[in-house]
Amino acid sequence: MAEIYANVQSDNGSITDQHALREWSRRYMDALADIKDLRVGPRLASLMTAAGLQDVDMRMIQLPLSAWSTDPRMRQIGAANRNNVHQLLESVALYPLTQRVHMSHDEFSTLINRARAEVDDHNLKAYFPL
Repeated sequence: MAEIYANVQSDNGSITDQHALREWSRRYMDALADIKDLRVGPRLASLMTAAGLQDVDMRMIQLPLSAWSTDPRMRQIGAANRNNVHQLLESVALYPLTQRVHMSHDEFSTLINRARAEVDDHNLKAYFPL
């Protein structure tokens, strides 16, 4: 089982609360908190064990949002993932942010454009925990 944790992280700790990617994560997760637990990923192993499953193994993998990794395989994955992330930022958040928390379309577009620019900033080393 694999679950993306929508809270964007940085391999070098450079993403702060002032970054658009962090704002996107926070607003997206908050907008859906009453209908879906988007923070469940890190707890899946304990939930599965509590349900009686045995030999449950949990590993967190960094899913790079772009080609920033020094590891050739992860760099290739990040390069392939970049366009997916650019689309995902808008497609999964459009309804929750504009309809559930009433963000204006202009504010939403600005947030998405800023977040996409940060995805492309390899110095941020942004990733989704998987």
